[in-house]
Amino acid sequence: MDLYPLSSRQLDPDGLGRSTKHIVALALRIKGELRVDALEGALDEVVERQEALRTRLDYDETDGTRGFQVVLPPMPVPLAVHDVAPAPGRSRDEVAIELLTALNEEPMSFADTPSLRATLHRFDDHDAVLTLLSHHLFSDGWSIGVLRREIAACYRARVTGVPHTLPNPVPYREFASWEQEFLRGERATAARRFWQGKLAGAEMCTMPTDRPFSPGTQAPRAEVRNFTIDPDTLAKVTASAARHRCSVWHVFLAAYMALVEKISGRADLTLLTVNSGRPAREFYDTIGFFANLVPVRLEFGDCESFADLMLRARKASAEAQQHQLPLGSILELYPDLMKGSGDPLALPAGFNYISSPADHEDTEFTTSVEPVTLAEEQPSSFRRGAFIWTFLVVPTGEFRCVVEYEPSAVDASTVDRWGSDYIDLILAMADRPDQAWQRGQTSGKSHNGGGFA
Repeated sequence: MDLYPLSSRQLDPDGLGRSTKHIVALALRIKGELRVDALEGALDEVVERQEALRTRLDYDETDGTRGFQVVLPPMPVPLAVHDVAPAPGRSRDEVAIELLTALNEEPMSFADTPSLRATLHRFDDHDAVLTLLSHHLFSDGWSIGVLRREIAACYRARVTGVPHTLPNPVPYREFASWEQEFLRGERATAARRFWQGKLAGAEMCTMPTDRPFSPGTQAPRAEVRNFTIDPDTLAKVTASAARHRCSVWHVFLAAYMALVEKISGRADLTLLTVNSGRPAREFYDTIGFFANLVPVRLEFGDCESFADLMLRARKASAEAQQHQLPLGSILELYPDLMKGSGDPLALPAGFNYISSPADHEDTEFTTSVEPVTLAEEQPSSFRRGAFIWTFLVVPTGEFRCVVEYEPSAVDASTVDRWGSDYIDLILAMADRPDQAWQRGQTSGKSHNGGGFA
């Protein structure tokens, strides 16, 4: 039996990452003729190609920072097939959404092999929903796109008899070896020097609560609020950012700087942001848990305009990405970086930008294959006691800012006010990027705090 080291993403000293709620869920609406035997064969081939989906993790239970991976031989993916009975008063689209909602609540053990659970829910011979579930220790957001592309290619090859041309993925275990070698090298040494200077005196950004909070007082589940921008307006925001050689991500960061200054008066923020974590193109076709948390320190007290805020965001974000280290390595340098998370009157804030799948990704394998999209995003984080700000563009082209929060600590009206202010700031930056931004002034609406002159 061959043993391989764990990656830093799989190290789990507190055991939370092994939670049955730490899952990645996907539901696909499939319209057109579908061969179940070809779909079963495609799923089996994906698991054969992608070692992470047939890997077992063994931890030293006395120390969750130690352990190893065991890659198992290829194995079949049990495909459950259910015929969906007509639902009076509910459309098929509504039933599809209910299936996705239920999937997000479905537990999965990290010890399950393969780490891919598949169920085909058939309305009829030409309309179905395929639900796919994996544990987050073996998959991430980027992996969903890889999974869709591989299922489609392997299915088409079986139906047409023409071999697919998918590249051979680099095994995930090689990433763990790559990471260990990287951490011993000069690039990691330079990155440590960067963070030692960048994070001196820093503390992770927190948001104030409406009442004291502790894990013992938390509600049964987190809540979310959704804030949207229509596709045409988002296109204007994107174009405005491009004129300043920035991306929409930099606009999101810049607007958050202004928002936090309005709420707390702080002009020095350190945010935890989610990064795809794939260090080289060779890992782009590999399914696995690569996602990394990257701190971005934003010091912006000297900024005079919205454009200045965007440029500061661009510089800080680029520097952080260029000097990426596993978050655990950064916390070894600054163990007090997260100390604000223990404040009963504040909750740490995290940022996650989920970009749209690339247009060139070929994920069709019958007449139509589209991801099921909820009308509003639901709670997704299995960890509690934080504000999670997630940004994504859904297939309709609509932009969503999704704020996940603790209802026992913060009122929905507070989150609504912050979300409204935040969207206002994004739009103001797009419309008037060169307008003066001054601390301690209002936006001209009904909001208090910092804003724009």
